[in-house]
Amino acid sequence: MIVKKMRWTDLAELVRRLSRSHTVIGPVKRLDQYSFVPLDDAHELALDYPRTIMPVKTYLYPDRETMFEFRKGRFKENLPGEHYALFGLHICEINAIHRLDLALQNDPYYEARRRNIFIVGVTCRPTEECFCKSMKASELPAGVCDLFLKEDGDGYIVHAGIARGRRMLGSTMFHAAGDAGLKVAAEYEEKRHIDCDKVWRNFVKNHGNALWDGMAKLCLGCANCTVVCPLCYCYDVADTTDVLPDGPKRERFWDSCTLLNFATVAGGHKFRPDIRGRYKNIYTHKFKTFMDEFGVPACVGCGRCIAYCPAGINMQENLGRLEAD
Repeated sequence: MIVKKMRWTDLAELVRRLSRSHTVIGPVKRLDQYSFVPLDDAHELALDYPRTIMPVKTYLYPDRETMFEFRKGRFKENLPGEHYALFGLHICEINAIHRLDLALQNDPYYEARRRNIFIVGVTCRPTEECFCKSMKASELPAGVCDLFLKEDGDGYIVHAGIARGRRMLGSTMFHAAGDAGLKVAAEYEEKRHIDCDKVWRNFVKNHGNALWDGMAKLCLGCANCTVVCPLCYCYDVADTTDVLPDGPKRERFWDSCTLLNFATVAGGHKFRPDIRGRYKNIYTHKFKTFMDEFGVPACVGCGRCIAYCPAGINMQENLGRLEAD
């Protein structure tokens, strides 16, 4: 990893250079919330944001896309060609992309976007809902981030993680960094630390835990938690047919395991007809089956599910109960 220094005043120049080849997406404040949106000007950047409402997965894995269509009777696959520079990502968000890479490595639509993504990370200011340390997501994963900006006095210490970032560090806006450390991690004290490996080991015996009954009384099944999660990627597909040769197409769109029809099969049978089973399925995937396959949870402790749950359900507290039992 190469490390250099950049002045605060050069931030706009970095955004301008990236905008020559990419659409730059960054955190911008709208009223009292923050969102990742295309930047018109570098001065819109709000790099001191606590968290955005939606994760950047919307630019890697959009909520609706056309997979293929027929034009003049011929099949045409719609592989995306957008080039995005995702600017100002927190370490948890970068870890989420790394874990999406594991899960979606054979998805051609995700992979086509992922190849064209330039990632610039920044240091974060964790809130009380954050628990990225518990989810093994508080350190920068190798080989994912092009550049990472770590606040330092009158500027940033800039870490270049992969070849594209290292090439950019040859620019005159970057300077020698002296004895800057190589470690990049979120530094804070969690409200409660969770041993996710213990949750994983305990999961089968927690099948009948009273926690699920309590959550069934609270959960609205609204899908808020899965929509704002950077690591929920379930989808459904719909075919549009037409007698005209340019009409037929297949689209895919986000779905959620908290919704009643998610596990409905032909004939109308519903595998998880009650909210207890649907809510438990979120945890089963994130903290059991995903860990079985990849060794890390499908959660990075970003806290969005806690912050935006209208029923006030706290995943961190629930994991604490699953860890203890």
